[in-house]
Amino acid sequence: MGAGWFDMGAGWFDMGAGWVDRGGGGAPIFPTRADRPLADFKIPPNPAATFGKDSKRWDPDLFALSILPEFFSIKDATDRIWKDRIDIPAPAPLDSQAMLDELQQVIILGVTERPQSLSEIIQQDQNMQLCWLQLLMITRHSHPATYLIMKLAARVGEAVMVYYKLQLSRARPSQVCATLYPPLPVPGHSSYPAGHSLIGYLTSYCLRQVVKDAGVKDALLELAKRVSDNRVIAGLHFPSDMDAGKKGADGVFVIMQDCPTYQNALGYAQQEW
Repeated sequence: MGAGWFDMGAGWFDMGAGWVDRGGGGAPIFPTRADRPLADFKIPPNPAATFGKDSKRWDPDLFALSILPEFFSIKDATDRIWKDRIDIPAPAPLDSQAMLDELQQVIILGVTERPQSLSEIIQQDQNMQLCWLQLLMITRHSHPATYLIMKLAARVGEAVMVYYKLQLSRARPSQVCATLYPPLPVPGHSSYPAGHSLIGYLTSYCLRQVVKDAGVKDALLELAKRVSDNRVIAGLHFPSDMDAGKKGADGVFVIMQDCPTYQNALGYAQQEW
């Protein structure tokens, strides 16, 4: 769900017989002869070599972590930190009429919509960001800066998500009604706010700053809504979990505009389009 997702379909081919860079899909091995190691070939050392502080050689999944210290240290003009600028209200009690109504809605969706939605639900459970790559028809190789934008959104989104889930600690719908029986393992964290919603909308907000086509911008928001709706249909979330996730994305997106790492990546990403 968060930043630990991989674009396994990004393999690209060249050199006739074809070689593949799977971009995170397994560790290649490069053996060398024991009796003639490559190190026997003498070359002059290069003490001026540097790995670099930009994202060119870095694994984007790890490089995206660099935005977190920036995000959590930023203050606005009135000295407010991130927690004071993100509006996620406390959830309603599970025994309230509003939540009983939501539970009934989830039950109805589980009966009427889940069979038709099951393939999407399963595909979007892990590595949901592949849906965004598919919509834009890109890979980590064709649009590396845009890909990094998605990783930055996911890293910030998952950190904020975990903070509020720990603070608010709402039970999952299937804890309240066991016969909801989700078709996937229930995630090992609380229900509110919904991470798929927070990260999905945040990803779409960020990508809307990158792409130029108005129709694609609209489709990005619709995709975030679709993924969110499917989590409710699956019986993994209440509708209000998804609303809270979107509110979280709204607040996070504003703060990310002040992060130098994000702005730098955004400039490069816009050049790719």
